[in-house]
Amino acid sequence: MSTLSVATIKNTGSGPPTFQNSSGTVIGQLTQVWVNFAGGKSGLTAFGIRASNGVSSVVDEDSGQYTINFTTAFASAGSYACVSQSREDNAGGNGDHNTYYPRVLSYTQAGSIRMRTGTTSASSRNDQIWVVCIGTQ
Repeated sequence: MSTLSVATIKNTGSGPPTFQNSSGTVIGQLTQVWVNFAGGKSGLTAFGIRASNGVSSVVDEDSGQYTINFTTAFASAGSYACVSQSREDNAGGNGDHNTYYPRVLSYTQAGSIRMRTGTTSASSRNDQIWVVCIGTQ
């Protein structure tokens, strides 16, 4: 086994670096898109992106529903997958409740996803929302 110790890894093309086995088969890649944003629940926090990579904007569509727009579209609507986590913050507490479901509603666009957050009883805004997407761009 060898250890590689470098300061920078670059792809010779325009895409992100990939990891290959000795046969040249891709066995992994870096995350292209991630975002941490505030849902603006009940005015406790201002709606908006806290930090991100590969995300151009987040749109507040409805209570607990958001569209995340990618800086670079994926190759097709079926060429990526996303995971998400959200946390409800009641009355300014530090993460009083984890939500039961943050979920992606639609993969119908290569350039964005639509998601919803909420509890088991109702859709509601959440103050801390994280989304990570990987795939082919």
